[in-house]
Amino acid sequence: MPLKMSQLVKLSKTPKSTILYYIKEGLLPEPKKVKPNVHLYDEEYVERIKLIRYLQHNFHATIDQIKTIFRQNDFDFSKGFESVLDMIDIVTAPSSEKIYSDEAFCKLLDISKEKLDRWVERGALFRRKGGFSEKEREVATLLLTLERLDPKERLLNAYIEHAKALARTEVELAKEILETKNLSKNEAAKALFDAALVLKPYLFNMHLVHLYQNGGDER
Repeated sequence: MPLKMSQLVKLSKTPKSTILYYIKEGLLPEPKKVKPNVHLYDEEYVERIKLIRYLQHNFHATIDQIKTIFRQNDFDFSKGFESVLDMIDIVTAPSSEKIYSDEAFCKLLDISKEKLDRWVERGALFRRKGGFSEKEREVATLLLTLERLDPKERLLNAYIEHAKALARTEVELAKEILETKNLSKNEAAKALFDAALVLKPYLFNMHLVHLYQNGGDER
């Protein structure tokens, strides 16, 4: 049943100004204008808006990144999260257009090419298409600070080791979960995103806070 703007705002829990902005940017189709001051919206707008807001909030995706995803020929709005799962490289791409070559990156951070290659080989830093983004610059700066604080790199080694092990577990379980009959693939994909983007950082950070509060005692 077609919806009025007031109904769409309520169902999507999104301000009118934001919805109009999404329409203006082409993320949502134009409404049906039955009268000069009466615009109607299909019910599918609700799920589209929820998907857009999820990508912005949890993936920190830009409007341009979301446009790119929606423009893909095989993107299916009826399977929003499932389709995003197949285009994870787009949604996780750096939002900044500034990409540094190896040489420029080393010069920027005043590090050797050998150090950069070592970070990449160990899995402490990742090359994007064409080089390194501002995010890698931020991470590399943290790596340099951590080197001074922990010369033996115990914390970094632990991060890398556990990240690799957890990634393997997540991928193996994701394959099983996506094949389960308990949920549709779209619902399963949404659950996997929630687990990776919401539950995982929450558990890691709260366990860390708990330990600090208890002086390192897990009880």
